[in-house]
Amino acid sequence: MPDQPSRRQLSQRVTLRLPDDTAAHWRQAAKAAEKSLSDWLRQRVDGTGAVQTGLRRQPRRLRTLTADPALLRQLAAIGSNINQMARVLNSVGLSPADHTRLLTELAAMQRELHRLAELPRYDPADDGEEV
Repeated sequence: MPDQPSRRQLSQRVTLRLPDDTAAHWRQAAKAAEKSLSDWLRQRVDGTGAVQTGLRRQPRRLRTLTADPALLRQLAAIGSNINQMARVLNSVGLSPADHTRLLTELAAMQRELHRLAELPRYDPADDGEEV
């Protein structure tokens, strides 16, 4: 017995390119129908038997980071230096063990820099409204 349309799992993603005006029109139509763009498109293509999630995309709450721009510039410069060191290590004749150990250390430093750069520092006065 085949699965009911509403019980089929949505496991595949299809991507397509559209002109700007067509994409805007489809998004407006989906919003007017109070459906997600995916649900709206599946209904247009498959008709009444289309799988519907019933989910609507929630507007994202954007918050403003207050990280010090000078700190971010310094972290970016350090990251750039790490990349340059990795390039040199890849071009010189090191033993495989030394090569692996040094690249592992550089990767750990870069991960730590990314972690530091991504620490959230939100302005307490920011209410998180979408902009």
